[in-house]
Amino acid sequence: MAKLTSVGNLRSRVFYGWWIVAVGLTVDAFKHGTFNRGFSLYVLPIRSELGIGVASIALADMLGRLVGGLMGPIVGYFTDRLGPGPMMAFGGIMSGVGFILLSRTGSLFFFTFIFVGFLSVGFRSGYNSASIPAANQWFRRKRGLAMSIISAGSGLGGVVVVPVVGLLVFSVGWRGAALASGISILLVVVPLSFLMRRSPEGMGLHPDGLEPAPVTSPRRGQAENPAHAQASARIGPRFGAEEQDYTAKDAMRTATFWMLTLGSGFRNTVHAGIMFLMAPVMVWFLMGRGVTEEEGLPIAAVFIAVLSFSTLVFNVIIGYLGDRVSKRRLSALCMLGGTLSMVVLLNQSGHLWQLLLFVVLLAFAESANPLTWAIMGESFGRRSFATLRGWQHVPNQFMSMSTPVWMGWVFDNTQSYFWSLIPLAVIYAVAAIFFWTLPRPKRPERLRAGGQASAD
Repeated sequence: MAKLTSVGNLRSRVFYGWWIVAVGLTVDAFKHGTFNRGFSLYVLPIRSELGIGVASIALADMLGRLVGGLMGPIVGYFTDRLGPGPMMAFGGIMSGVGFILLSRTGSLFFFTFIFVGFLSVGFRSGYNSASIPAANQWFRRKRGLAMSIISAGSGLGGVVVVPVVGLLVFSVGWRGAALASGISILLVVVPLSFLMRRSPEGMGLHPDGLEPAPVTSPRRGQAENPAHAQASARIGPRFGAEEQDYTAKDAMRTATFWMLTLGSGFRNTVHAGIMFLMAPVMVWFLMGRGVTEEEGLPIAAVFIAVLSFSTLVFNVIIGYLGDRVSKRRLSALCMLGGTLSMVVLLNQSGHLWQLLLFVVLLAFAESANPLTWAIMGESFGRRSFATLRGWQHVPNQFMSMSTPVWMGWVFDNTQSYFWSLIPLAVIYAVAAIFFWTLPRPKRPERLRAGGQASAD
């Protein structure tokens, strides 16, 4: 009884938004560990067993991204209307069942059907599609940090989950690894979804755990609440100290929304290809010094874990900095780090120190992802965040869906990733330009007048 009381007291002392963050971190670890990063370890075994090319396997990812893009507005709409909990549960069920079915596949057609219809739908409708909008509801002053901690699940999944997936792939085969992944997701992700709450106001709380500032300014000589003064100072001169809730239509009429969409779309274009083919690219690089495919795959698994640990560290650091300096300039610097990461591999020397530099620079670039969502929340408020995020997924997925396919096609025809890495480096540089020049959003007339529109 004393132990239960102690846990209850802890939950009452800790702002519930941080429990939302903890759930988001955990489920994101499962997402990236089993799918975004872990699935790279399946590519070569599936290619060998089913006798198909890398481009054919990547085609499934392209179709999955196409479906994810088309689903984006629908997922965003239901997340704003139903809340993050039901969407996270749906995503966990679909992805868990998908991995279980994948373990039984025996053909390219069935593999593609399961990958697109279950895995892609599940992972793109729940997980951080639910937890990031939840963080935007629960935080304002510490929005960047909260979103970055959730996104650090990509690193945590790589450090904790990917090695387990790799061990299973090497010991019992990719089918056994898929089965274990599906069961684990159903046992962990789905129950955790019941801890998600839509907003702090629904629990009698306020964003960041702070009481809202009074509508009227203090009289002359009257001290302002220190907590609110500190919050306003930290929100500061960046994207608007007075955060306003835009409707989706309002936001989509601004240049800021579309430049942010293109910047994140270019970033995601590189991410889609390099993450799906991470292990094959590393194996190709190691072959430059005579390492065979069988010898290179375990080394690649180790460096994927290093990448993930680096992402875990950088996400927290960049998230902390993003609440204190310009998020857009910091994002641009991260994109330049991504450009350098691609250049590092071009000579295919096979040196391990270069592979280490590659993963560290790539982790630095990946840490910019939560800053994108923090910029969106900072720019357009909480009201239609998930809907806007869903609409942003449409061009994002269309821009990125072909990257693994053309990278695989280049390799199948040249036995090299050299001519894939060069355009990826350029795309990262273009993303840096979009983030660096991102303008503040122009407020619609109704907000300038202090009015609020009715719900969409």
